[in-house]
Amino acid sequence: MREVIFKDLTSVTSRKKDIFLKEVFEKDGILTRTERRCFYFIKDMARISDAKDMGKWLEPYSGVLPMAKRNFHVMKEHNDGLGVDKLTCKIAGTFYAVVDNTIYTIGFLHSFKANFMKAGRAE
Repeated sequence: MREVIFKDLTSVTSRKKDIFLKEVFEKDGILTRTERRCFYFIKDMARISDAKDMGKWLEPYSGVLPMAKRNFHVMKEHNDGLGVDKLTCKIAGTFYAVVDNTIYTIGFLHSFKANFMKAGRAE
């Protein structure tokens, strides 16, 4: 048995993109469920017409962009009673992109979740 669900949701009005992949499969008596999600959203846009405008945009930061640290979290859970193991990884942060004289500040969240259990057990 193998089940795959893929969703690619883009909203131009709210400036968001959400990509989601879920997979369920059984191998060697272990039922595995995985979810991967990549979520992006535009936090800010600044139009520039020349190098002077770029300098003005950078000025408040004294040449150092306010790059938020990438936040990385890992959580593992083991339950002997239910025979379930869970793993969750999340990365969140900010990056910048320049497209056609526009500077975009983009926030993102990437996550990966995996659940492992003996086949035939209800979750």
